Amino acid sequence: MKKFAEQILKYRLAVLVAVFIPTVIFAFFCTKLSISTDFNALLPQTHPYIKINQEFGKLFGGANQLVMLLEVKDGDLFNQATLQKVKDISNQLRKLKGIDRFKILSIAESKMMDFKVTSYGFTSEPLMWPNIPKTDADMEKLKNAIWASPQYYGGLVSLDLKKTLILASFLEEKLDYEVIYNDLNKIRSAAEDKNHILSIVGYPMHIGTIGHLVDKVNLVLLGTVLLIPVLLFLAYRSLWATIMVPATGVISAIWGLGFMGMLGLNLDPLVFVLPFLISLMAFRHSHQLYNRFYEEYSQHGDRMKGARTLIEHMFLPGLTSVITDAMGIAIIAIVPIPVLQNIAIACAFWSVITVIVGLILTPILLTYAPVSERAVKRMAQEREKEKNRTGYDNRFGNWLGPWLITGKGKGLVLAIVCCMLVFSWYWSERLIVGDAHVGSNLLYPSSRYNQDSERINKSHPLINPLSIIVSGEKKFALNSVDVLMDIYSFSRHMFRTSGAVSGETIVLPILGLTKANHGNDPRWYGFPDTDKETLKIFEWLKSAGAPGDTDRYIDYNDQYTNIVMYYKDKTGPTIQKAIASAKEFIEKQSKLDKNGNVKYQLAGGVIGVEAAINETVAQKQLQTLLLALASVFLFCTIQFRSWKAGLILTIPVILSNFMAFAYMAINGIGLSISTLPVSSAGIGMGVDYGIYLLARMYEEKKMGASVTLEEALIRTVQTYGKSIFYIAGTLILGLLVWALSPLKFQSEMGVMLAVILFFNCLGAIFLVPVLALLFKPKFLL
Repeated sequence: MKKFAEQILKYRLAVLVAVFIPTVIFAFFCTKLSISTDFNALLPQTHPYIKINQEFGKLFGGANQLVMLLEVKDGDLFNQATLQKVKDISNQLRKLKGIDRFKILSIAESKMMDFKVTSYGFTSEPLMWPNIPKTDADMEKLKNAIWASPQYYGGLVSLDLKKTLILASFLEEKLDYEVIYNDLNKIRSAAEDKNHILSIVGYPMHIGTIGHLVDKVNLVLLGTVLLIPVLLFLAYRSLWATIMVPATGVISAIWGLGFMGMLGLNLDPLVFVLPFLISLMAFRHSHQLYNRFYEEYSQHGDRMKGARTLIEHMFLPGLTSVITDAMGIAIIAIVPIPVLQNIAIACAFWSVITVIVGLILTPILLTYAPVSERAVKRMAQEREKEKNRTGYDNRFGNWLGPWLITGKGKGLVLAIVCCMLVFSWYWSERLIVGDAHVGSNLLYPSSRYNQDSERINKSHPLINPLSIIVSGEKKFALNSVDVLMDIYSFSRHMFRTSGAVSGETIVLPILGLTKANHGNDPRWYGFPDTDKETLKIFEWLKSAGAPGDTDRYIDYNDQYTNIVMYYKDKTGPTIQKAIASAKEFIEKQSKLDKNGNVKYQLAGGVIGVEAAINETVAQKQLQTLLLALASVFLFCTIQFRSWKAGLILTIPVILSNFMAFAYMAINGIGLSISTLPVSSAGIGMGVDYGIYLLARMYEEKKMGASVTLEEALIRTVQTYGKSIFYIAGTLILGLLVWALSPLKFQSEMGVMLAVILFFNCLGAIFLVPVLALLFKPKFLL
């Protein structure tokens, strides 16, 4: 390392140029980076539910659905002004890019028919198409038609006649959610007035809302970037410190974002927090080096010697730390979700280049940076305080070191650790996979989107559908009384056991049609007697309406049908219960699979897609955790050539990880696509302080043969312990700015990361020395 340090400093100008040129190139590619969401990139493409959703989404409608509710404050819907708004909204939806025009449903659509059975046969006419009712008689006729049909009364129109639904579905393709969000807000602005409220929810609106807040989120991140230099200036009283330490984070961000732009990747707002963490990693390593440089410079006043010490003594510990950081992030790529795989690849590269930016560039820059008289004076004061052990921090170190190593501290620390482990284990077992709250967990309850969700769910809980496909091997496989009866039994089972609040199947229209064929005699409400009658009813249903009317239920060849169950929310427990109930019926009660011709296939819709994501996250979470911990143990063992050192540094990370899960469970934060990368990356970040602290113990032990292990540990806690507090404090205060984020998720993640860093800091200062004393690794003896 001495030779390596000499060569780096000898050719330091060449190294600067070698860093500058790629920085300019990557800065150019930063302009190519887009911030957007690709719906398909959020889905685990290999999961069977996603395959079913994609296969049948174009036929029956997928998870990219939109639910709109027009509500009248005074009076009811049956006036020309309100009905005109319904018609205008339906027409405007047709103009949206990516909309499936056959899947638009409202009382203003031509496919919404008033069916009647007369002595002459069946008659049908549109409810209010092409024109809205103009006279009182026409308005009364519309009311009667809606009252007479359960599809409309209590379906598209609320029971109090004050609210009506407009439903739509987007094609499963790459959509510009920002454009859709803006277009939907224009529709809302045109429809709302003093007497009308238009609520809009669904995946396109949800993602569009998050994308719309990105600019405000950037302001919060900018606040963090501005606060950290202020804290650095207060700590060092040096303008160069406020520039140089954050500079590594900025250069690291340019390289990382430019690399993403070079690969043609987009930055998804749902994982926006992860790239910022990588920049914080670079900043933290630079801060560690800068703090040690000041310590060395205060002793001999030589910048080159101080920089040489940094490379010689801190490069290898820093390299190990960077590798564990990169591994914690790269491991996320095992989760088969494209957005996580892409961000894992990009951020792993981003972490690795921290070796260049943080561990090599920082010492070189310090050789060029002048040290102001104010900084020299402050260093002299700090050196004097260090020598005489005066000042609050030194007096605290004087007490902490002996108390922790030779006093009663180690017993108390171990007791507290055991209690924290039991406490965190208890709560981590209650961590919810998926959403933990009703509505969008990424947005605050006060957001317009969550308020709209609450309004719609009160009267029409149609936001969270679960789609189950019944498929036959051949055409007309569904034209069977036995199949219809099994579907009917399935829907009743789901209502009884899964928590479903409403549902739609092809069976209900068939049951009603049989009754209608016999003068609406309720005794005829039931299934056809023969398969031949079933075939005739299917053919009539498909031919009686407009093209696409029955697309929500059945395909043209009577081979596939769609069962849709609706739920109040899409929280983790609700999804788990719904899927478990469906599987229970299919495995234990259904008679379809016995003949092998017709079978149930799970699952599509919002609930099906979320179930696939939750199952994937739950399955891979343990793998990512174990691999991340194994990588920490392996690389720390290699660095210090001691498996005991690996254990010493891995145990605090295990504890902090359980504490993070406990924090999430207590605060109602679910484990999801957005939180899994943060928890995984937190493992790599958590070991940094311990690596540097253990390396410093080794240095203290090498001061002389007479230095005992206890003396080396005490000296390390007294000198380097306060540096960890300063460094961690700067990052924690910077992260707490995220509490002001307009996105609830980022606010929660900022506070959670601050808590994790705080526990990592305590673990390094209190637990690592105690474990070193217990395990007594050979390199410290």
